Amino acid sequence: MSAPPTPRPGAPWAGAVACASLRLYPAAWRARYQDEVRALLEDSGADLRTIASLAGQAIRARIWPSRHLYDPPARMRASLATVAVAWTVLAGLAAVFASFTQTQPALQQNLTGPRHLVIQWSFWVFDGAVGASLLAVAAGGLPLWLLMLRRARRQHRPREIAWLLAPAVVPAVYLGAASVTLSLARHGTAPIQPPFAHATPSFIDLGNDNVGPWWLMVAGFAAGLMAAAGPGLALHRLRPGGPGVTRAARAAGLAVAAMGLAGAASIVAAAGLHAWGAAPYRQGWPFAACLLLFLAAIAVAGASAARGIRAARPPAAA
Repeated sequence: MSAPPTPRPGAPWAGAVACASLRLYPAAWRARYQDEVRALLEDSGADLRTIASLAGQAIRARIWPSRHLYDPPARMRASLATVAVAWTVLAGLAAVFASFTQTQPALQQNLTGPRHLVIQWSFWVFDGAVGASLLAVAAGGLPLWLLMLRRARRQHRPREIAWLLAPAVVPAVYLGAASVTLSLARHGTAPIQPPFAHATPSFIDLGNDNVGPWWLMVAGFAAGLMAAAGPGLALHRLRPGGPGVTRAARAAGLAVAAMGLAGAASIVAAAGLHAWGAAPYRQGWPFAACLLLFLAAIAVAGASAARGIRAARPPAAA
């Protein structure tokens, strides 16, 4: 009779990290598979490759969850939670783009004729699409948010109430801190005007002098993600259903589509500014970095929104 297999060696910290990475998976997946995977990790050990594989599969499980793990309302709730985070990233990118372009008219005053029209029309499409996306989020998300807030108050669930209030509290705290920081940083200084004070103006110069330090923008993205994560956690715990969730799932699809149009318009405007604009806009790396982030966020948001819309269809059409 052969000897039992020897467990694969692995560092204790690797096993702990691998087990902790299971928290990255959706709740429905954890309820079905977490105990089995944890037992397998304890028997066979873990290493860096195992940790990377678990983390990668967690991303896939959130973007393309297994249909058999969810009923239609649960699929819509999971879709809404993912769309909320991805849409927040898109909204943050839109705010950064507007801050570096539309709020800097002095850098674009020499653009005339067809060049100016291409950029100006792109700005108008961008503004309209972002506004439409915000309206879709408000129309679909606000009724569902109020529904969950009333339920949490009736059931005396302070944790869920705090999560639901995060979209209002976290941005308010961030904006207050940002206003104080910018007022202190700009005290006694004036925004740069062409001709630039710098010999070779760049996006970094433009940001520091007119928009704000880079770390403040990173903190803004972090605050936005915290604000978006709150309702997602509340959706998981309160588990609302009915027409409110269906309307929110459909509105999420409209919001993502409008944000995709805004992203396309921003690409056209960025290309025009890169070709015809002032020196800060002729550096390609900021546009390339924003484009990569936009493509990643719109792919996640689009896939999740499509999943939610499919789940919102009547059973005969699903």
